[in-house]
Amino acid sequence: MGIEEAKQLAKQGRREDAIAMLQQMLEKNEGERELVLLELGAVYYAMGNTTQALNHLNEVMRINPENMKAKNYLDMINGILNYFCKDLLNP
Repeated sequence: MGIEEAKQLAKQGRREDAIAMLQQMLEKNEGERELVLLELGAVYYAMGNTTQALNHLNEVMRINPENMKAKNYLDMINGILNYFCKDLLNP
């Protein structure tokens, strides 16, 4: 079980399986935590679950503030969230 295996599952459209595998890796402290969290954030982003993606990507940034891939994902998500008119979402 590894990150590459989870990436392949996500590419095949089996994102739920990829998430389960990555979360199991976190629980068992397998693999480099930063990379596992980054991949979890990427899979959640691909699913459109921005809340979970933000949570995992922000944790990556706490571990390594220089992680450009996580920073780029966060910039994309924040750009999407800033696009919405918040007044329309909270009538």
